Amino acid sequence: MGVALHDELADLRAQVGPQIFDDPVAFRAAFDDFVSEGSASTGEVSLLVGAIATGALQRLKDQLALGADPATSIAAQGDLLARDRGTSESDGARWALSVLAHASGAIPADLVLTRPAVPDSLSTPDRPTGSGSDVVDPGPTHRPTVDRAGPSPTAFGDATRVAGKEPSPDPHRPTAAAPEPGRPGGRRTNPLLLGAVAVLAVVAIVAVALLFLRDDDSPDNTADDQATSDGGDSGAPGSEDLLDEIEMSEAGKTVRVQLVRDDTEAFLVLLAEHEGDYTEVDRTPTSCPFLDTAYDAVIQDQGGRQLFWGWQNNGTEGYGEYGEVQIDEEMLIPFGIDAPCPGDG
Repeated sequence: MGVALHDELADLRAQVGPQIFDDPVAFRAAFDDFVSEGSASTGEVSLLVGAIATGALQRLKDQLALGADPATSIAAQGDLLARDRGTSESDGARWALSVLAHASGAIPADLVLTRPAVPDSLSTPDRPTGSGSDVVDPGPTHRPTVDRAGPSPTAFGDATRVAGKEPSPDPHRPTAAAPEPGRPGGRRTNPLLLGAVAVLAVVAIVAVALLFLRDDDSPDNTADDQATSDGGDSGAPGSEDLLDEIEMSEAGKTVRVQLVRDDTEAFLVLLAEHEGDYTEVDRTPTSCPFLDTAYDAVIQDQGGRQLFWGWQNNGTEGYGEYGEVQIDEEMLIPFGIDAPCPGDG
C-alpha cells in the first residue's frame, strides 16, 4: 500500500521547509520533483495549487492559530475555495485544504478528510510529468486578495497581452470618407466650412475652461472645501465598514450577526427580521480595537448558538473572542478574553 498523499506532503515539508506552502509556483515545482508520480490526478494537483494561490490555506492557518475549530474552518474555507474556482461542489476543496493543513503542521493526520471519489475539477487520470519550470495554472479563477481585508498571498502578474494588434487610429488625424457606391470620389467638403467649425470648437473650449475657473474661485466652493477638510460629514451615520456577516437560525427564526468597524472601534451587531426587514436589535463592542494593521476579520458559527470572531494583526498576532447569541431574546453575550490585546504588550 502506497504512502498517503498528506504524508508525502508532510515529508516534503520536512525536506524543503514550511515556506514551500507559501508560494504556489514553488509548491508546484517541488510537487513535481519530490512527490511520487500518480499520487494525485491533474485536477487534485490543481486544487492543491489553487488553495495556496487564492490564499485559502493561509486564511485557514490564521483561523486555526486563533483557536478556531478545525472542522468548521476547513468547511468554511473549502466552500470559499470552491466558489473562487467556479464550482458549487466543495468536497474536493475541503479535502485539499485538510491535506495542506496537515502537511504544513496545522492539524493532526486524523483530521484529514477522505479523498473524494471524483475531484471538483475536471481532469485527466494522471498528472503530467515535468520539471519545476512548467507553467502553473492556479485554477479557473485567481484573486490575489481575500473574500476579506487581509494582505493577499503571492500574486501572479497580469497575463501578457497578445501582440500584433493594429494601433488605434490617431483621433486627431482626419480620415477619408469612403466614397458612395457608383461615385468615384465621394462628396467634397468645403474648406471654409471646416475652418469655421474649428474656430467654433476653440471658442467653446475656452468658454468651458473659463466657467470651471470661475466655479473653483467662487466663495461657495471655498467654503465647501473648507468644510470637507474639517471633516464636516465624516461622522455621519452609516459610515461603518462591514467586515463579515453570517446568519444563524433556531426554531424557524433567523438572525444576522455582523462584525463592523468605525475607525479603530469594532462592534458585533445583531439584526433580527421585523415586518420583513432586518433591523439592529443589539450590539456589543469587541474587546480589542481594530488597528490599522488588522486584517482577515471573520465571524464563525461554532454551533449551539456560540460564535467566534476575530482578526489578524501584523501577521503574527491575532485577536479572537467567543460569545453566544440568544436568538429568541435577540441578545448578544460576549464571553470576554483573558489575553492582552494585540499591540498592548
